[in-house]
Amino acid sequence: MLFAIPPLYLAIAALAGTTAYVVKKRQAPQMGAERTLIYQGALNLKDPEKLRTMAAVFAGEGLTIQAERLEKRAQLRELSPEQKEARAEAFRKGMASTDADAVFKLADAFEATGSDGAAQTLRNYAAGL
Repeated sequence: MLFAIPPLYLAIAALAGTTAYVVKKRQAPQMGAERTLIYQGALNLKDPEKLRTMAAVFAGEGLTIQAERLEKRAQLRELSPEQKEARAEAFRKGMASTDADAVFKLADAFEATGSDGAAQTLRNYAAGL
């Protein structure tokens, strides 16, 4: 026999190779520069149907976080004028509040519904309190 590799070493090498392959396959797709620009542009769309179309495209590419945020943005665009006014009033009250914890909680609520800009503004305000 010219060269004998013990079966244990073969098993370890096979396990390591399989693990590396599975980890590589499970990694989320990366947002490259082009995708980032497209995503940022999509966030500014006003038409809920176009937002949903973009959400479907991002979901199809495996970018589920971005797809969910685009879907939330579409839902925001479909709110009634009364709901939009109620949200604006909550934002104004948050910006007038002196309770930083309450403002941070309000920012979390805005972010959960897709209002990322309002959430960031509230967080910046709360951080300065």
